[in-house]
Amino acid sequence: MSGRMQALVVVVVMLAVAAASKMFLHSGDPHVEVAAEALFYIAPGFPFTNSLLTMLVVDVVLIGLAFFATRNIQQVPRGLQNIMEMVLEALYNLFRNISPKFIDRAFPLVATIFLYVLISNWSGLVPGATSIGGCVPKEQASAKIAMVQEGANAGSIQYMAAAEYDNPYTSCAPGYALIPFGRPPSTDLNFTFALGIISFLFFQFWGFKTLGIGYLSKFFNLQGIMSFVGIIEFISEIMKPIALALRLFGNVFAGEVLIAIIIFLVPLVVPMPIYGFEIFIGFIQAIVFALLTMAFLSIATTSHDHDDEHHGEAKGHAH
Repeated sequence: MSGRMQALVVVVVMLAVAAASKMFLHSGDPHVEVAAEALFYIAPGFPFTNSLLTMLVVDVVLIGLAFFATRNIQQVPRGLQNIMEMVLEALYNLFRNISPKFIDRAFPLVATIFLYVLISNWSGLVPGATSIGGCVPKEQASAKIAMVQEGANAGSIQYMAAAEYDNPYTSCAPGYALIPFGRPPSTDLNFTFALGIISFLFFQFWGFKTLGIGYLSKFFNLQGIMSFVGIIEFISEIMKPIALALRLFGNVFAGEVLIAIIIFLVPLVVPMPIYGFEIFIGFIQAIVFALLTMAFLSIATTSHDHDDEHHGEAKGHAH
């Protein structure tokens, strides 16, 4: 059998498996919820959410990595120590290119942000992480995406109130909806906004510490057109933590929704490349968040006067 024929047979078998999975591995309606869901209440008004539970698991994973990688440090690293040293060294060299002056001060934070966000992003790709949960009355569950079963729109996927649909394939009894125990922290706006604020406070602190009260002259001054530019920069500065939070949330949440819908439509074979793509997206979003924190730090610690001096030196060399 030629290589082309073998490839054709593999494709046909995979398509057959994908088609059969739709009939025999029905996973129920995809669970899509923008807000993190409460598993229980610590106190009135203080829910313990599924994203918070996953955050604690991520904490344990990171602490475990740190412990096992350093419990028997060797001059010539091996095993987990070698892997972690390679990762941290690569991150250090990458961030040092952005701000060599502040790399030693900033590296513990930006490296922690990268590792924490990376594991948080990938936590939703663990089988069962977002599909195993408990059953609650449907009136307590929020609206979800479901397939219309009857009428002119039969077969289409719409956003329907939880009380408006009934799924005979769910593991919960009629009248109940599934609330998963796990949820990637990066799909919770509380987590992404908190991370954005931490990043924002960090580079603002070093901006003031490096430039003193003169840091405010970047935004508020009486230098003609620059006073207007300063106001624009101030608005841009205030928007930085919001942009960081929404970028991370939007990309990871969209990936989770895509995977949920693809698995709902075709449980096997087809979701595999989507999983690979989401692994890549999870890594990119983690590195982008850390890189932007480092870049904003470099910008915050550079004064306009310093820029003007560099421009003046460049003009002098040109003449």
